[in-house]
Amino acid sequence: MLLVYAIAAGLLVGALSGGRFGSLAGARFRLWPVALAGLFFQLLLFSPPLAQSVGDAGPLLYVASTGVVLFALLLNLHQPGFVLIALGALLNFVVIMANGGQMPASPAAFAAVTGLAAVPVEYFSNSQLIGPQTALPWLGDIFLLPRPLPLANVFSIGDVLIGLGGAWFIVGVMRRPVASVGLDGQGTGRPADAGGAASPAASLAASQHG
Repeated sequence: MLLVYAIAAGLLVGALSGGRFGSLAGARFRLWPVALAGLFFQLLLFSPPLAQSVGDAGPLLYVASTGVVLFALLLNLHQPGFVLIALGALLNFVVIMANGGQMPASPAAFAAVTGLAAVPVEYFSNSQLIGPQTALPWLGDIFLLPRPLPLANVFSIGDVLIGLGGAWFIVGVMRRPVASVGLDGQGTGRPADAGGAASPAASLAASQHG
């Protein structure tokens, strides 16, 4: 949910610095349908009834879908801010892999957000509580957006990098001329090829794990 604040900040800074919202409509990504498919699958994976029935396959499916999204991000490093986005996603992926396919989260942070030092679901979740056995706990969800802020939640260092990169991307694209946002991420001075696929700014930069 930190990403929502990052997107809002990017839009505000972009507008105040003379950028144009219309430029975002011309932003173009390589393999963006693949990344969106991976993110959409994760929404299903963590929602009933799939989360209630996935069983031991849940961590593997989560790792696989996260890897798909990360692969698509790596093909778009030419875009402004995508180095930070990809680095943040990679850090999240590493700690998830190191902990059996789930993101470790601070019990204290969960308690501050939900009132309980526990993962707030009874079925498969992308989170597990940090304990003595946790690998790389400093890369886990150890920070929080506290209540009463809207969308209060826990987040990781990787999420911070994803948010910063997402805001950077929005500002960078908004400050380009509307007709010069091409697939190569550079100003072309001419309209983008109508045969290519376009995507909103936030499509590829979504939290790996919410």
